[in-house]
Amino acid sequence: MTHARDLPEAVRAALVELATRSDRAAPAVFAGREDEFRLLDAAVAGMRRGETGHTVVIQGVPGAGKTALMNEYAARLLASSVNDSERAILPVPLEPRSLNAAPAAIAETIDRTFREFDSSNARRRRINQAIDQAALLGNVLFSGFTKRKFADFQPSSKVPGSLAIALDEYLNFRFDRRDCTFVFLVDEAQNLHDTTQVRDNLQALHTGLESGPRARLVCFGLANTTDRLRELGLSRLASGHVRSIGVLSGEDAKRTVDGTLAIALADFPFDKAQRSRWIGSAVNIILGESANFPHHLANGCGALAEAVLNEGLGDLPPVEDLRIRCRGYKREYYDARLRPWSNHSIALAHAFGRAGDGWTPFGDVKLALAASDDIGDPVESKVASGIVNELIAHGYVEGRNGRCRPVLPSLSTYFEDALGHLTPDNEVAQAIRAALPCWNDRG
Repeated sequence: MTHARDLPEAVRAALVELATRSDRAAPAVFAGREDEFRLLDAAVAGMRRGETGHTVVIQGVPGAGKTALMNEYAARLLASSVNDSERAILPVPLEPRSLNAAPAAIAETIDRTFREFDSSNARRRRINQAIDQAALLGNVLFSGFTKRKFADFQPSSKVPGSLAIALDEYLNFRFDRRDCTFVFLVDEAQNLHDTTQVRDNLQALHTGLESGPRARLVCFGLANTTDRLRELGLSRLASGHVRSIGVLSGEDAKRTVDGTLAIALADFPFDKAQRSRWIGSAVNIILGESANFPHHLANGCGALAEAVLNEGLGDLPPVEDLRIRCRGYKREYYDARLRPWSNHSIALAHAFGRAGDGWTPFGDVKLALAASDDIGDPVESKVASGIVNELIAHGYVEGRNGRCRPVLPSLSTYFEDALGHLTPDNEVAQAIRAALPCWNDRG
């Protein structure tokens, strides 16, 4: 057993970073999502040809890796600008509230975002390793930051409400009118406010700026993001520019975890065969508990790093401890995401927890909800239907041919685990089981 304090400094530093990093950041090795990258690249290429109305929407359930995908794409855009500094593509990650601002204020947000890119390097941790990291931003895009302060920026008073003019003047101020393209990346876009300012800014970016720089809008959010954007006036969103994402393929999930651990343990103190065996065992555990869900993959890697830092390195990873940690993270994750339906957790666990193929008759879910007494009163059939429809609308459950099931395999196992922890003689549980047909015959 090698104690954590005896690990090489590089190993300990990598493990600390892995254990404490945000699971919303791009992983050390980004595998998969190539279809989404192609969609985004095509939209940017179309914009350069003068096409408009190509707002791209990447949506899916929480934890599917949308924010990580956004950060990775921003990093790749910056990397592409290294070899083409005169036609730079400038990614601008934004929060929804940033679009509820006047054009000049948006320019200030853009400037602050670029400063964060330049100073923290946080959003481009792993980009194209063939590129010289030191020269990536400082020499290409942001040399002007050392000479000018944003306080010196004086936007035109001619058309103060024009986003096109504000962006054009900002480019002139900061980048000396290079042939630049803005790609606005809006995270959590389902939370955009319904205000005149938001509608105006969205419409300007969606239809194309009348003058000034080119700009493309890309929105990342939950499964209802497209509906939200249409409510805000983007009624002509093309179906070909909307992509829903979920779990990774088995190959991509393995590449992500295997590569991440290999980088973190590059200076592993054992020989090559031991290192390979150790990482392989850890990868199998993490994959087995994650069901290829990106959020759980990230937490699994972090859990392993924590275990090693706390317990040191043996011939094999702490298998059982890692399983417990991974399941604990998964439980915490879904407990938080399903909190709006926490009063119905027992019913949902009984309805979905023993469906051998994942599918449960829609009527059984309603029966379980109607039989539950979690909140003091039985749930009426209409209310039960509404709960299931809410779960479907949020992307947690899918329905087909009178049956429904959790969209994510890890959510199915979450319900199975919850079912196993319920007190058998709980009155609510007994009422639910009595209401469900063929309960004792399910696999």
